[in-house]
Formats: sequence, C-alpha cells, structure tokens
Amino acid sequence: MTALPDIDWVFVDDGSADATPGKLANFVSSQCEGGKSVSLLVLPTNVGKGEAVRAGWLSRSPRNYDAVGFLDADGAFKRQDVERIMAEFDAYVFNSTFDAVWSSRVALSGRLIERQTSRHYIGRVVATFLSMGGNSIPYDTQSGLKLFAATPSLWDSLESPFDTRWLFEMEIAARYLKTTGGELAIWEMPLDYWRDIAGSKIGYGESIRIMRELIKVKSVQKNSRNSLPQDSQPDSP
Repeated sequence: MTALPDIDWVFVDDGSADATPGKLANFVSSQCEGGKSVSLLVLPTNVGKGEAVRAGWLSRSPRNYDAVGFLDADGAFKRQDVERIMAEFDAYVFNSTFDAVWSSRVALSGRLIERQTSRHYIGRVVATFLSMGGNSIPYDTQSGLKLFAATPSLWDSLESPFDTRWLFEMEIAARYLKTTGGELAIWEMPLDYWRDIAGSKIGYGESIRIMRELIKVKSVQKNSRNSLPQDSQPDSP
C-alpha cells in the first residue's frame, strides 16, 4: 500500500500494550526510502478509533493537503479498491459537488464480500436509526476506508475530541451540518473485495457501547439541525 504515489502515510498506534509499537516502528523504518512519506504516531493511552484517526490527521499540517482519509490496517481491503476510491475521489470530489468518498461493503453480484451477519445487521440498525429525522445517511456507515476533502469546514469539525469511538464519521457529518448549514455530500462506492479479519469481532460490551453512541450522535444531529436558521434547514426526503 505504501507504494501508492502522492500519499503521506501516518500509522497510528492507539496505546497498544503489546508488541505492536515495536512492529510498527520496524515497518515504518523499512518503508522510509525512495521518497515515500511514512511516519508513526504512538499514543500513550488507548483513546479509541475515532480519536486515533483525529490525532493522525491533526499530526500533519492540514493546509498542506487536498484530501485526508483513513484506512483500517487489518488487511481487510485490497489495493485495487484503494486505488479505485482514490480515482473516484478525483472524479466526484475535485470535479463535482461531493465532499467525501466512502467505501461500502455491499455484497453485490460478482463482488467478494465476506462479512459477519451480526455486523451487517448492526450496520443496518445504525444507518436506519441515524437516518430518522431527514438525515441523509450512507448505506454502510462503518466501512474503514474513507476520503474527505481537506476543507476548512472539515477541520472546524475536528477542533474538539469526538464523543464516540465507533461512530465518529457520523459525528463529523453532524458537526459539518452545524458548521456549514448543509449536509456532508458523500459519494459511496461499493468495494470489490472485503473480508472480516479474525480478532475484530464486536462483543456484547461493544454492542452496548454502540447503542449508547447512537444516542450521542443522534443528539448531535438534532442540535446541529436546531442551530440552523429555519429557512436553511435541509429538506427531508
């Protein structure tokens, strides 16, 4: 992946207590050649995926980039899909009216999407619940490959820490609405390949956390809409 051109890679270790920091340091050291930009950010304590992504973004100078994004480092994604999403970003963000391109794990005919049934249904509950009240919500809110236009409005949404660990992307969307008066325009692109990785299962405790985070994000959505002038309220479908 790090051989892909024109990307500044930041690997973020979220306070791992095992050998992960050392392995990452060795990997990053082996990649820092041939003009590639690869760095490592080690967080002292575990802060959750959302804050790890936010810390990675804010560790760079925001004004130096046209786009920012994140990619789960568990090997679930194929390089071909990453390249396709980068191309879609050029087509639908730089040359259109969209603000972000998100991958989507939709099991369409001809694709190879290996996803736990329980995770699929949790994702459908999340998307359905957050879409209530006229919010425009992507089909797959939790896929771990997303690109955003690096606009001032995006950076405004990153000023304060996230209140959620699992649903931070939807927090970004809700904050974006409050800042700009318009919804984050997302182009969603189906993946050709994706598979669940062993060890990434959502247990009972995390399921409860997700339910609580849903309530938090719903509150941010409501507050964002209520803060808008009545004539600038986004239309409900």
